[in-house]
Amino acid sequence: MQLTLTVEEQEVLSGAIKSAISDVGTEVGHTDNQAMRQGLQKNKKVLLAILDRLKGTA
Repeated sequence: MQLTLTVEEQEVLSGAIKSAISDVGTEVGHTDNQAMRQGLQKNKKVLLAILDRLKGTA
């Protein structure tokens, strides 16, 4: 899939992803369930990869 965004849209999306990364990090710190923690860490890794790709297109 390919998605074309304006600069403004990229900035807003980057901000939303950064917020989500922060939220996931907080959840990881509060989670005792190992399987849930691993799932959250995987999600954080995916979000970081998306953010890196967004930065590469600016």
